[in-house]
Amino acid sequence: MLLAYLVIAAVSPAPASPLAKMHYLVGQWNCTYRAGAVRFAYHNTYAYDRGGHTLRQVTSWAGGGDEELVAFDAKRGWTAVVIDDQGTTTVMRAAGDDPNHVAFRSVYPDASVAVTFDRVSATEYTLHGTVRSGGKTTISVDTCLRSVR
Repeated sequence: MLLAYLVIAAVSPAPASPLAKMHYLVGQWNCTYRAGAVRFAYHNTYAYDRGGHTLRQVTSWAGGGDEELVAFDAKRGWTAVVIDDQGTTTVMRAAGDDPNHVAFRSVYPDASVAVTFDRVSATEYTLHGTVRSGGKTTISVDTCLRSVR
């Protein structure tokens, strides 16, 4: 009986990780950031890295950009590390394993950033952000659509 269980366990495929379920993001996206009267366009490119254990996002806009690495660990949940053009690094965490709704909160250098990723469809996602800085709170919404090339 034990041998049968071990054989079944060995041939049963492991469930796909939540990160693997984000494969639809791979490729290029056109996004629009909106916060009050501020609005600007930017572009994202997603690709898997580190043997598929990390999703890399490279973002560019007129005059700047950043890079983000996203990983998922079953015990710790989601981790995102963002490095911008000035070398500023932000580390964010999120609980849960739903790849269609991830509510990140910054843990480094402080807890001033909250960003919620929501999958709308295979060709659209949104980011709802709140950033506290200098006694001011900025609320933003980004809408991203798959680039057609």
